Amino acid sequence: MAAIAKPQQQSLQSSLAAITARMRSTILRALTSRALVDRRHVTCAIASADAKIVQVDNPARLVVTDAVLHAVLAAFDGKLSDGDVVLTNDPFSGGTHLQDATLVTPIFLRKKLVGYGIAQVPLADIGGQSLGGYYPFALEIWAEGVRVTPVKFYRGRQIQRDALTMLLLNSRLPHLIEKDVEIVVGVLNQCKTDVKSLVTQYTTADYTREVQDLLADTEAQARRAIQTFAFGKGYGQSVPIHSCLEEKEFRVVTRLSIVDGTVRIDFSDTSPTAKGFINATATTTKAAALMPFLGLWPSLFVNSGLLSVFSCVIPEGSLLNAKVPQSVGWSVYEPSLTVAYGIDAHIQQAQLAYVSVPQVTNTFSPPALPFMITGCGRPGCPFPSLPRA
Repeated sequence: MAAIAKPQQQSLQSSLAAITARMRSTILRALTSRALVDRRHVTCAIASADAKIVQVDNPARLVVTDAVLHAVLAAFDGKLSDGDVVLTNDPFSGGTHLQDATLVTPIFLRKKLVGYGIAQVPLADIGGQSLGGYYPFALEIWAEGVRVTPVKFYRGRQIQRDALTMLLLNSRLPHLIEKDVEIVVGVLNQCKTDVKSLVTQYTTADYTREVQDLLADTEAQARRAIQTFAFGKGYGQSVPIHSCLEEKEFRVVTRLSIVDGTVRIDFSDTSPTAKGFINATATTTKAAALMPFLGLWPSLFVNSGLLSVFSCVIPEGSLLNAKVPQSVGWSVYEPSLTVAYGIDAHIQQAQLAYVSVPQVTNTFSPPALPFMITGCGRPGCPFPSLPRA
């Protein structure tokens, strides 16, 4: 689909994209633990004053940044002050898995809220049973690390030492964690400066109006695009997902339909939750489900305008809708990859043409890390097992 944007929308989007690109470049260049983490998870985003993602540099995390921002605002009754920085890594508050920490700060211009800056970075270690948090035998979330629900790390530009100490005491690599958080806070401060400079090129009211027009136009273009889809009554079923804790097969099953002009993605026939770390949060599942569509529409702006075009049915008790205290450490890899592949199969059928998804594969393939993730050693286990003494 070729997106035709108004010149002023193109200009605004380009300016916002330049800000997030600068944020990303700084983080990737300065991150002290970059050799120990999956750098694909670094995400920088800018939201509007009404908490809609206007620009995100990592399309795979559109749903995640949107969900985390709303969880953060809900935790503080929608009220953040100038200079506040909130941190969370909680998978059950809009996140993915414990390794990914999201920091959020409000952006004020002349005491008026104009938006939010968001940065998500993977942490090198956050406690749990094994370094990095990837533990196939995790029976519960606490075996994977410490769960930090939204907490203010900065209040009015003042660091909260108790919150920082809590985080560092739960890591094997506290010096790396402290430095990385410091780097991200610095990036968010620069983001605030850049966004305020951009807003001053308009009036605040004009900037707000242009942002809302950009979101509305993205939604309209996506709705026009899905009118061409004809999913039929088929369904997609994944290959088995291996669990190191159970002798059973886990599969992702997808069914797509168009309901009232919206793409309805139904995961009701997916396997129930597993004992091990292959479960996914609903947010992670939705993020993976959108990726093939974003690959299909490469020229369309990626923002919250897309989100109302999709609805997901993910029953509780499903492999793809984990709840406390289920482990979710591997959720952003194999479970997400099978979700994306299932959706892509439907898209190919609806478009009556092959849709290449190397971007999907690259996004969700397991990471290359400098430490070993050990498994059970049973046939089909993707993780090497330690030799027995």
